Amino acid sequence: MNRFRLCHSTRASAYFTPARCFLWGFLSLVLSSVVNSQVSLTIHSVEIKGNHALSANQVTAALSTKRGDTFSESILAGDREHILDLYKNRAYLHARIDSMKVQYDTISHDVEVHIFLTEGKPSVVRRIEFDGCQNLTAAELYPGMQLHEGDPFIPSLLEQDIQTMLQQYERKGYPLSKIAVQNVSFVDSADEMSVTVQLHIDEGKTLRISEIHIEGNKTTKDYVVMREARVRENDLFRGDLPERIKRRLDHLQLFSSVSLPELYLIKEKQAGLLVRVVEGNQNNFDGVLGYVPSTASGGNGYITGLVNISLRNLFGTGRKISVRWYQETKSSQETELHYFEPWIASYPVNAQLGFFQRKQDSTFVRMQYDIATELMITEEFSVGISFLQNNVYPSERYNGGKVMAESKTEGFGASVRYDSRDNPTTPTNGILYSTEYQTGTKQTLSSDAFPIGSRSTIRRVVFDLLYYLSPFKRQVIAMELHLRDFSNDHADISDLFRIGGATTLRGYQEGQFLGSRLLWTNLEYRFLVTPLSFFYTFLDFGYIVQPAFASMEGKASEQSKVGYGIGVRMDSALGLIGVSIALGEGDTFSTAKIHIRLINEF
Repeated sequence: MNRFRLCHSTRASAYFTPARCFLWGFLSLVLSSVVNSQVSLTIHSVEIKGNHALSANQVTAALSTKRGDTFSESILAGDREHILDLYKNRAYLHARIDSMKVQYDTISHDVEVHIFLTEGKPSVVRRIEFDGCQNLTAAELYPGMQLHEGDPFIPSLLEQDIQTMLQQYERKGYPLSKIAVQNVSFVDSADEMSVTVQLHIDEGKTLRISEIHIEGNKTTKDYVVMREARVRENDLFRGDLPERIKRRLDHLQLFSSVSLPELYLIKEKQAGLLVRVVEGNQNNFDGVLGYVPSTASGGNGYITGLVNISLRNLFGTGRKISVRWYQETKSSQETELHYFEPWIASYPVNAQLGFFQRKQDSTFVRMQYDIATELMITEEFSVGISFLQNNVYPSERYNGGKVMAESKTEGFGASVRYDSRDNPTTPTNGILYSTEYQTGTKQTLSSDAFPIGSRSTIRRVVFDLLYYLSPFKRQVIAMELHLRDFSNDHADISDLFRIGGATTLRGYQEGQFLGSRLLWTNLEYRFLVTPLSFFYTFLDFGYIVQPAFASMEGKASEQSKVGYGIGVRMDSALGLIGVSIALGEGDTFSTAKIHIRLINEF
């Protein structure tokens, strides 16, 4: 009975029984709901009046209030700013909304919206004045602006122009510069509002880098990071310096992430840079496994493979050592060893020692020793020279004979390299260009099988061009062009280049074709799933010029080959796993070449 205590406390307690009190409250609740309920109204039409410079469709397209939608007064109120912003971006800065009228139809439950506006006159820039600029003149600042005299005056473009000018000052070494709009004046004329813009520039002072502070490196030495950053004491700070430092450190491939360096002030004209890095796995394992099916019916295929191990940061000093082993066929293989010494005597000069050995079935063993130096002119461009010695030892045949003479080649080379790729592992934009020219002397030694020795000049050209372009988001076009050329009056099989397989001409066996001149192209269309994972389609083309002595018929020949297929590369706990299926001319799926590749960092 407690819930009806109020009813019993009245004088008419006998009349307001609990049942009647409950009924009265229920009816009151229903009546209140009916009275307070709002019938949803549909927008029947939106009419614009007073517009001349812009059509009604252009104005209504900017509104959130649309025909057929449910009417809302709050949304209509917000559309007032949408209209004014639309006219402001068309240089009608004095446009105004005179009134907004809403007509209700209680029978059909819809509304008609009428918007009355006055456009005013367009604002046109007639003069731009600069005040306070000394190190950059008005003649230097004005061409980089989007707003020029005679153009419609759009405030958002002026804001962008101010940012552009600040970037100009940063590149010139004034990162503390400020630009303010001192005054914008309007003069009414017959057809327009003439605008004069006055900009005040506070150039600030130049800053010199006096120190670099590094955080996050546990193995890599501080001096390694500082030398790769290429910032010397008292260097002038420019606006693009942090991005250039980050790019240089990313190309080391020693860090999983590099933050954009932060500028901090030390004294009036001195500043420092804070560089935060996170060390990643600094060693690399790259393996390729391939299966080559038998060309004979019912025959057995064989496995080919490549193992490439690289230690990229010995003792935290940036020194590298790499070992490569390559099984091309059942009886042919390669072994390669390289040692890399960076920044000799603290100069931007790198040196590399190399050893290479190729065992070609029962024909010959080739051993090469080389030393190369590279001068890094910039972080993208470098030039180098190299010296090499190449010895070829023919193998004894089953009948005691030999197919070639023992030889010794000594020579030197010059190279040029340019690398602007945004990411060496999975590039989306940029170019990698490399050219090397070698010349030297080849001496063929005399023996019982080859009694007449010879001495001749060799010439070798190696050209590589890789281009990456991202036409759409998460899509990359990768194009490669490679050229190899060798000439010598006494060339033999050991001097020839080999093409075919997972890294050159896919769809064919590893090293299937020999030639003194090779040209091949690779075209891939990649669809990125993650920054390191993608699937792709590819098309390869190869052109081979084979000299007479390398042909079974004893005649020089030229031939072209095409390969194509699909592939995928996945980022996994084991590393980057790549699988591709390639077909050559005349192949079916039963004779397709399957290549499996693993790139692991540890």
